Amino acid sequence: MQVDFGFWAAKALLSGVEMEVFTELAKHSEDFATLPGRLGLHPRAARDFLDALLALGFLGRKNDQYSNTPETDLFLDKRKSTPAILTQA
Repeated sequence: MQVDFGFWAAKALLSGVEMEVFTELAKHSEDFATLPGRLGLHPRAARDFLDALLALGFLGRKNDQYSNTPETDLFLDKRKSTPAILTQA
């Protein structure tokens, strides 16, 4: 069961990166009514997917507005280069 849940969490994260959820939310937070269309998510599964990323600590939500966490902005926004902390040896 632990392996199943580990795969589920990893797949949710990888899907979020692949679909550029974190890059889009780095531009600005978005309410749920707009976000699925902006990301190209199917409306029926969008809430579950976004809430999974929320439960895993990759997103924040306040008053139905989804946003990145500071760590997500730093490490998962594809528009940013590799953080300096990772390039220092």
